[in-house]
Amino acid sequence: MMKNIFSKTVGGAQAAPRPARADAHRSISGGTPLIELRDIYKIYHMGDMDVRASDGITLKICRGEFVSIVGKSGSGKSTIMNIIGALDVPTSGQYILNGQDVSTMKDDQLAEVRNKTIGFIFQQYNLLPKQNLLENVELPLIYAGVGKKEREERALKSLEKVGLGDKWRYFPLQLSGGQQQRVSIARALVGNPSLILADEPTGALDSRTSRDVLDFLKQLHQEGNTIVIITHDNSIALEAERVVRIQDGKITFDGSAEEYGAII
Repeated sequence: MMKNIFSKTVGGAQAAPRPARADAHRSISGGTPLIELRDIYKIYHMGDMDVRASDGITLKICRGEFVSIVGKSGSGKSTIMNIIGALDVPTSGQYILNGQDVSTMKDDQLAEVRNKTIGFIFQQYNLLPKQNLLENVELPLIYAGVGKKEREERALKSLEKVGLGDKWRYFPLQLSGGQQQRVSIARALVGNPSLILADEPTGALDSRTSRDVLDFLKQLHQEGNTIVIITHDNSIALEAERVVRIQDGKITFDGSAEEYGAII
């Protein structure tokens, strides 16, 4: 069964990489911070070993930025995604999201932050197969307590935004993979979130459809949305304006896509 993130029960010359020091990991936009990670550690105890999935990460992302967080499997990027997405809390350190300290919040508080602040886009879409597209897009608004009429109006507008307004009665399995991902994007947008967090958003798509999804994310960024993509794929990471590379739980690069492209 799909884990419901809206519920209250979650838990020329080549440039050298930038040094992994705290003051190097800051926004390159110079805008107002939306995300601030301050010396974040996430430590898992496995027998006699301590695994540092996040090992002292400091990072700032400002409103309106388009950032990719890239790393191989086991690098710690998924841990950072879960913390940024308020799906988990750090072992130590401070996380400020949209002016709120979410570092020590309980499940109910984290669920409220997710509903009000974050729109999620997943690799496998996470659509409910027995509900039509309109009902799928409405889901975050249901948990936010929005009334039925307003929910339907907002969900339909969100589907229209991704070009699927005329298919609102369809069910997910009647759509192509690219269309299902557009429904996922519509659901992410319906609550007017401060942050759009995309976890491997093209991982289940062919190259042509992936291009369409990335172009749409770029369009959303041009409209002023803050977008963070989590990916293992350097070619996807370079689609953002800024790249943050994670390795062994640490930031090993933080800079523009152009700078990153010069060192890979």
